[in-house]
Amino acid sequence: MNTNPHEVLSNIVQQLIITHGDLLSVQAAVERSALGNAFHESEIANLQKLDHATQFVDAITTILRNLMTLSLWDENVAITLDEVLNDVCLGSIHGLFLGKEKEPHSPAGEMDFF
Repeated sequence: MNTNPHEVLSNIVQQLIITHGDLLSVQAAVERSALGNAFHESEIANLQKLDHATQFVDAITTILRNLMTLSLWDENVAITLDEVLNDVCLGSIHGLFLGKEKEPHSPAGEMDFF
């Protein structure tokens, strides 16, 4: 079966969009079930990991969408990181691509429950 790189990226993006939606649904379910309950510190850390995973999937999806709009298949065409990272909100992803690697996830500050 033959395919092209754009089609492969498109399929990956579609699966990531579905996964992102699933993660948002899980966050909403946790939020609804947590109303009025106190969380243990380890549970809060796990909720932050879930939130980060959701944001990470969204960021990678955005990067792949951006790559699909560029002329990647011509080796003579240079792309900029600004083009690749356009609309990516997660700072740790920017850091990875810009060589200012941060910890993959370091909870800090206040936490909004989804």
